[in-house]
Amino acid sequence: MNPIMLETSQMLEDHPLLSEKENYKIKYLNVLEYFSQKYSANDPWATQTLQLYIKTFLGVENSYKYNDFNLQNDVKPVLAKKFRPFKFFSYRYCLIIDCVFICAYGDKNKSEKIFSELSSVYHKRYQKKIRQVFDSLYDPAVSIEGIEQIQYLKSCWDLNREYITNEPIKVIVTANMSAGKSTLLNALVGKKVNKTQNDACTAKIHNIVNKPFEDGFCYELDYLLELDADYHTLMDDNTDNQSSEITVGAHFRTVEDNSKRIWFIDTPGVNSSQNVEHKVLTEKVICNTSSDLLIYLLNGENIGTDDDRKHLLFVLEHYHGKILFVVNKLDRFRKKEDSIDGTLKTVIEDLTSIGFEGPNVVPVSSYAAYLAKMNIFAEPLDEDEQDEFERLSRKMKKIEYQLDNYYPEEVKAAVTIESTDESLQLLLHSGILHLEKIINNMR
Repeated sequence: MNPIMLETSQMLEDHPLLSEKENYKIKYLNVLEYFSQKYSANDPWATQTLQLYIKTFLGVENSYKYNDFNLQNDVKPVLAKKFRPFKFFSYRYCLIIDCVFICAYGDKNKSEKIFSELSSVYHKRYQKKIRQVFDSLYDPAVSIEGIEQIQYLKSCWDLNREYITNEPIKVIVTANMSAGKSTLLNALVGKKVNKTQNDACTAKIHNIVNKPFEDGFCYELDYLLELDADYHTLMDDNTDNQSSEITVGAHFRTVEDNSKRIWFIDTPGVNSSQNVEHKVLTEKVICNTSSDLLIYLLNGENIGTDDDRKHLLFVLEHYHGKILFVVNKLDRFRKKEDSIDGTLKTVIEDLTSIGFEGPNVVPVSSYAAYLAKMNIFAEPLDEDEQDEFERLSRKMKKIEYQLDNYYPEEVKAAVTIESTDESLQLLLHSGILHLEKIINNMR
């Protein structure tokens, strides 16, 4: 399977067939499965995407069955004209796009073969237009104006194709255990895709890649490919995966523009006392991975530890790109006992004494950002999370806890939230939008 498919959004949310009768949907799905079995029987993407189509069209409990299929005879009901008040229409052009998307999205030669076989059963009066539709998938100059039924599919196709023409922004994320790295990544993605427990889990690199638009699905490639990964799939590593990597594909949710192609390379915590392999794997990634940025996450409640100093010295010696030092958990400070401004200055002084020249240091409350995004995107919070959301919302209204104020002026000027909505204000003051802006500006 082409790895780029993990950065490809599905075209199902507003698919034209969703409003059709079940009997017709089954016939349509039979055509898709015919081409899937013939051209992509061993391709996990094709197999899994077809299953998404079946589930989305027919529901979880469905009566779908693939019968002995003869293209010449059985495709005719699918291509036939249908009638709705005041117009006749057909899904013949949708079928072309769906077949290619499922079976040959990244393979132009295979898509030509599929098109040739499929077009052979179309009436000759449609040959010119179906060729036009097919060519438009690979040539933006080819117009499909006037073919209303495929506007949604074509729009999704174009967004996917345009997205992968951009070079990805590669960001290595490293930290010691307890810094809150998983919560930070969940906040940046806007979904729970990483474990947040301080567990001694398996030594794996988690690649988390963005998709161009929201499709309602999280992907995971962990030995097996799952295109509709639920919470348990995302949280539990597959013991059959003998490689050192897991890749998750999800649309990163935020209130700012997030159409940038981003790869987060999440490394294990280096100070695990139970598994030295975590440290070895992380150091290997830092030494050998080409990236645009390294985010070093620090626990604001525990600055200046020996574990951090050891890892910082390794990073100083072996990583030669841009580094952003992010201080987390400052929302836990007490006004009369701690100083956010003083802590940030101390971090800068400590990093300078170690050998980093002009270190860039910024604050974030990963947990506040995560809770705010869950609320904004209507994800349910449990009772404890709701209590924390309300507590942090009150606390971060106070000027000294508004972490956005500690960012450089040019970054602050680029982030604006005019709404007084409590969730949006918490998101703003968490600093996550400013961190996202810095990442997006890497290219």
